[in-house]
Amino acid sequence: MTEATHFYQAFQPAHYELYLAINRANKTITGKTTITGEAKQTAIALHQKYLKVSALQADGQDVPFTIDDPAEAIRITLPQSGKVTLTIDYTASLTDTMMGIYPSYYEVDGVKKQIIGTQFETTAARQAFPSVDEPEAKATFDLAIKFDEQPGETIISNMPEIREENGVHYFDTTVRMSTYLIAFAFGDLQNKQTTTKSGVKIGVFATKAHKPNE
Repeated sequence: MTEATHFYQAFQPAHYELYLAINRANKTITGKTTITGEAKQTAIALHQKYLKVSALQADGQDVPFTIDDPAEAIRITLPQSGKVTLTIDYTASLTDTMMGIYPSYYEVDGVKKQIIGTQFETTAARQAFPSVDEPEAKATFDLAIKFDEQPGETIISNMPEIREENGVHYFDTTVRMSTYLIAFAFGDLQNKQTTTKSGVKIGVFATKAHKPNE
């Protein structure tokens, strides 16, 4: 592709639809990312790290792509420049590095438990979903997550949950922001919530390893 300092110079995302199915027992992620944006040229690239891409389409049609692991990239050849919707199917693994999507472990009354969380700053969103993973590449995001949910478990994200259908949790559209600001966590959580005098709802979430008065 034409040499570019940043992937954002060649492709400028406007909106992402992120679907993640997370299995804690197998430590696997099955994902589908749909990105709507503007291709400034026919040779573009997305960031990825440790993702196994199984299919990639532009406006519903298969397009050529290659995985460039040293550059942490998916290199894509489009039939034409201009507005385009990319759809990428992929799989990945939960990490053990406290980057990307990863488990944290704790104990409650001698029983080992885990919470799944994220750490995407500054360039680890690419370990969770294909993206233009650069701070200047701001876009809006719709996030949907399915996980091996157990009774009483909670999932939270940047935005309020707007619905749950067939085990999939859908969150409201974000403001325009960088990829590394996407965040979520799920597990056996407790919370305290209140509303300020100005009507803003605020809350604190923690594992049940913490006592309510801590």
